[in-house]
Amino acid sequence: MFGGKFSFKKKSEINIEDIFLDHLLEKQNRSSKSSFGKLEVPLRRFIFPAFFISVLILSSFLLFICFKMQVIDSKKYQVLAEKNKIVFLETKAQRGVIYDSDFHQLVWNDFDFDLVLEPNLLPKDQEIKHKVFKEVSEILPMSAEAIEEKIRRQENQKKTLVIYPHLSYQNMVLLETNIEKFPGFELRKSTSRRYLDSETLSHLLGYLGKVSSEELKDDSYYSPQDYIGKEGLEKSYEAVLREKKGKIEIERDAKGKEISKKVLKAPRPGENLVLFLNLGLQKEATEALKQTLKETGTSKGAVVAINPANGGILASVSYPGFNNNLFAQGITEKDLKSLNENSANPQLNRVIAGLYPAGSTIKPFVALSALEEHIITPETKLYCPLNLCLENIYTHTQKCFSDWKYHGWTSVKKAIAESVNPFFYMIGGGYVRPKSADARLPKKFQGLGVEKIKNYLEKFGFGKKTNIDLPGEMAGRVPDPAWRKSYFKSPQMQEWHIGHTYNLSIGQGDFLTTPLELAAAYQVIANNGTLYQPIMVEKIVNVKKETIKEFSPKVLRKNFISSTALKTVKEGMLQSVTSPSGSAHKMLGDLPFTVAAKTGTAQTHIKNLFDNWVVAFAPYEHPKIILVVLIENVKGMRIAALSTARRILKWYFLQEKVDETGPLN
Repeated sequence: MFGGKFSFKKKSEINIEDIFLDHLLEKQNRSSKSSFGKLEVPLRRFIFPAFFISVLILSSFLLFICFKMQVIDSKKYQVLAEKNKIVFLETKAQRGVIYDSDFHQLVWNDFDFDLVLEPNLLPKDQEIKHKVFKEVSEILPMSAEAIEEKIRRQENQKKTLVIYPHLSYQNMVLLETNIEKFPGFELRKSTSRRYLDSETLSHLLGYLGKVSSEELKDDSYYSPQDYIGKEGLEKSYEAVLREKKGKIEIERDAKGKEISKKVLKAPRPGENLVLFLNLGLQKEATEALKQTLKETGTSKGAVVAINPANGGILASVSYPGFNNNLFAQGITEKDLKSLNENSANPQLNRVIAGLYPAGSTIKPFVALSALEEHIITPETKLYCPLNLCLENIYTHTQKCFSDWKYHGWTSVKKAIAESVNPFFYMIGGGYVRPKSADARLPKKFQGLGVEKIKNYLEKFGFGKKTNIDLPGEMAGRVPDPAWRKSYFKSPQMQEWHIGHTYNLSIGQGDFLTTPLELAAAYQVIANNGTLYQPIMVEKIVNVKKETIKEFSPKVLRKNFISSTALKTVKEGMLQSVTSPSGSAHKMLGDLPFTVAAKTGTAQTHIKNLFDNWVVAFAPYEHPKIILVVLIENVKGMRIAALSTARRILKWYFLQEKVDETGPLN
């Protein structure tokens, strides 16, 4: 057996590699002090308690947060959720419009669309948000950066914001077809203003502009995207013309999609204005003024017509005018700069804010003052030389005040009709005859004096605002010694001399008035004693043209001048037209209706340039209109304003009114 071959029954095969690996493993285990070969290692005793405490703290914290959100702050989060779900939007109706006295419409509302943004519906992800802005900017003439900047500048970051107003048709269509891609953005219907015959009516109607931050603080009605009256009647009657806003509730889902819409308050249109203005007269006055300016080579002037029975403004033209439709459409920087830099100042309403020396048109009021104070009577005659000279009591030198021609013996009526300066020098400032002067002159004549002249002129409204219902009116100036002392710094310039009183008596020197102030004062002469406050608006009407409110004439002063004095002065103004030597006879004497008038030529600060005036009312027996015409900076002593007045009066009394039913420009 030992010498032979080993033999046994084989149950399984053992590879030589297995025997080798087992031997190595047994050897490694014997030599190692570690428990490398063990399958389990026992955990330390503190692990389980620490794990349990951590889970307990975390669970408690999560439970507290859930309790706080669902119980303590539930109302807060419910409100926030509702805000995301419910959006309240203001809705608008049409702004009120403006009509002339015959209901010719002067202002229109045009419909268009604005691109608006609801900031709380914008994507939260900044990358996605910027992508939306980028895509919107590719349609608008506006960069993505400009959109973001506009949003940043808004004080209330959650309030609806107009991104781009008055969209062009092409942009509107492109946005409408892609609006679903722009979360937060939507197209909203809006209106813009369009004005009739803007050059003729711009100063009266005014225009709208974006509401300012100051205006937002002053009136809670407005939101940042609103427009407000900035000039003219649009500003004066903003509270009447503006619409009554409505309110709608829009419910949206989590993705911003509209679920329902509910009208909480219906919007109502603004109320409408009806003016005393006669559109045909306004147009004719504009054309007549432009023609005279062209003929005289001048560029600036004004016309105002007033009804002496109630103070209603029948026409008011300031030239040059401006295009108020440019402002309505959003004026460009280039156009605004052009307007602001125009030396003719087209934005100035010369009728209510232009200040000028009145020249001889002031003389009827000085005459009324002298008659009231019994300085003169209707029969008083004063000798009026070509040069009225005074002697300086200190230097014994003479100072002479010249007239435009020799008049001789003059009554008050003749002085008004022929505009005799020496007569008004004497009744205004008084006169002491020098030894060498013509003996026909009064040796000593007691005039009104500056204080009485000032007192009477102020009774007629000079030196004060008329408070017409238009913004931007300026007050004229009636100078006196106190004014001169406070106005000038030089002691020499502060002194008041008789020459200053003489200048005041003929509407020169430091005396200033507006065309409206002058027209309003002449009401007292035309209507025999009543001074009315000038007014543009006759009544307020609703959309059906039914009267809501009618404005009654406002009497400022009445019966402060005697009927005898008024009759005398009126006859002097009539004589100005009817007498061959009257200053208005040549241009107005052949009209087929009776006219009373007073002309005036006032020196300006530019040599040989004069402001040319005429005041006329007609018909003389029962005046329906007072007309004031001013032509600025006329070369020489030309009576330029009379040709304008003639054309306007002829149209008003002889031509039929033009039926205007739509835009003329």
